[in-house]
Amino acid sequence: MSYLLTLHRDTVHSLATNARCVPAAELVPLQDAMVLVERLTGLVASQEQRVTEAEQSARQAGELVGYEAGKMKALHDASHQLALAMEQLARDQSRQREELREALVALATGMVRCIAAELAPEQVLAALAVRAFEQVVPQQAVRLHVPQELVESVRAQLGLRDLALPVHCVADASLQGLDCRVESQAGSLLAGLDEMLSCTTQRLSLNRQTQACIAESA
Repeated sequence: MSYLLTLHRDTVHSLATNARCVPAAELVPLQDAMVLVERLTGLVASQEQRVTEAEQSARQAGELVGYEAGKMKALHDASHQLALAMEQLARDQSRQREELREALVALATGMVRCIAAELAPEQVLAALAVRAFEQVVPQQAVRLHVPQELVESVRAQLGLRDLALPVHCVADASLQGLDCRVESQAGSLLAGLDEMLSCTTQRLSLNRQTQACIAESA
C-alpha cells in the first residue's frame, strides 16, 4: 500500500515523501530547503503585491501613458528588488554553509582528541611519529624526541612496526602528553597531536578557499 507523507504545504508549494520517516542525516538539509522555499515564496508574493499596487495607482490617474509607464517602472523596480534579495539570500546561504563547515571541522577535531584520550599514549605517539617519518626526504636516520616517561614504551611500539628508516628514541623533558618531535639532518619537525590537527585544519581551510576561487572564476 503506497502513501504520501506531507512535510510542507501552502497555497503555492507542497512537499511530500513516500518514506515512513526522514533520515536524521537529511533532516537539516530538508529543513533548510523548506525555509528557503518559504523565503522565496514570500519575496515573490511581496514583489507581485508591489506591482499590483503600482498598476492600480497608475490606472487611477486616468492616463494610459502614465499607466504603462508606471507599470514598466513597477516591473523594473520589482525585478531589481527581487534580484537584490536573491543575492542577499545567496550570501546568507554561503555564510551558513561556511559556518557549518567550521562547526564540522571543530566537531571532528574534538572527536579525534576524545579517541586519542581513550588509547594508550605510546600507541598514539608511535602512530604520529610514523606519519611524520613519511615527510623526511630523503629517507635518513632520525631522532624521535618524546616525553621522558614514555620513551621506553614508544620505543617498544616502534619496534613492532616495519619502519623504512632507522629511528632513535630519546627522552625530552620539554615535551609533555602527546607531543613529539622528529629530528634529522634536514631539520626538526613538530609531530604531536596538536600539530597534526592544526595542520589538517589549515589544509581543509586552504581547500575551501581554493574551491571558492574556482567557483567565482567559473
